[in-house]
Amino acid sequence: MIKDYAHKPKVDVTTPGLPRSKVVLIVAVLILIAVFIVILLRVNADHKVDGSSVAQVAQVATKKAEVVKSIPIDQPTSPEFTYIKILQQADVTPAYVKEYESTAKDPNKKTASLLQVASFKSEYDAKELQKLLTSKQLPNVEVNKSTAQSGSVWFKVMVGPFQNRSMLNKAQDILVQMNYSPLELKNK
Repeated sequence: MIKDYAHKPKVDVTTPGLPRSKVVLIVAVLILIAVFIVILLRVNADHKVDGSSVAQVAQVATKKAEVVKSIPIDQPTSPEFTYIKILQQADVTPAYVKEYESTAKDPNKKTASLLQVASFKSEYDAKELQKLLTSKQLPNVEVNKSTAQSGSVWFKVMVGPFQNRSMLNKAQDILVQMNYSPLELKNK
């Protein structure tokens, strides 16, 4: 398609603004407000105040002003109480508490916690997980066979016990990275 650059196309120029219906609505609201104001002014113009009632109100106001006068009261000033003075006067004896003595922890003490990693119905799946956990350098990975109250047999994959709490936390972190949620059990 060929464009004619010599003659500019005529553009329909419209002035920006509100649509005609909105303008009519705004004008109607303004007229109603003006009518309402005129009505209010006429109602207030009908109520006139005579001079005698204004004088009566002024007399009552001055009488009330005379009645209300400040009367100075002599109050004895009490001594200022401060915390330091009260504390000096009080006899406070604290309870005897034995001084804390730190005891060395046994680094070789094993925790009484195990981690149950998973439970399986098949022994094969439990043994496969045991191999995987052993390859991840987790200590003492065992598969325990247990029977539930309903009579079903489960194979639990257990890790631990651990030398200390730090190693337990490290094992939990490794298992969480493998998308397992280990259950911490106290060793009996």
